[in-house]
Amino acid sequence: IPLILETFNKAIDRTDIEVLLVDNGSTDNSEEVFTQLIPKYSFARVVKVKVNHGYGFGITSGLKVAKGEYIGYTHADMQTDPKDVLNALNIIERQENPDNCYIKGNRKKRPLFDQIFTIGMSFFETIYLRKKLWDINAQPNIFHKSFFNGLTNFPKDFSLDLFFLYIAQKKGYKIIRFDVIF
Repeated sequence: IPLILETFNKAIDRTDIEVLLVDNGSTDNSEEVFTQLIPKYSFARVVKVKVNHGYGFGITSGLKVAKGEYIGYTHADMQTDPKDVLNALNIIERQENPDNCYIKGNRKKRPLFDQIFTIGMSFFETIYLRKKLWDINAQPNIFHKSFFNGLTNFPKDFSLDLFFLYIAQKKGYKIIRFDVIF
């Protein structure tokens, strides 16, 4: 938690950024750490989920209370740089029609086995859903709040990334992928 907060602190160069950290039913001392650290970071606040109902439930719990015009998410495990979130925001803000854009990372420099797994899953999902889908779990994901507000029945599990990308394609959104070092 201290690392993610400090890394975002170094990356943020604007005053209109909000970082929501979702405490998704933690049973460790995360709440104490949040209580000590969050007041030191004006851009940050915590969304508390009492019982962990899954990855997707945690992400959507945060997105539901996000205040920005453009919202999104990335994992807090530091596998991608928080600067990538700001890069994605800059990309969507430069679009002619940002309300109908979906910005998603495209992972680079991953281990060979992970790449092979991604190819297999992408092939399966593309065939099954009849939409070209690639690197479903890449981070970050940024979109206009109206995209999120227009959806219901969110998956509570790890299929959330697939759900968002599939719906964006189905609605004809412009999907913009940009390279992120994973």
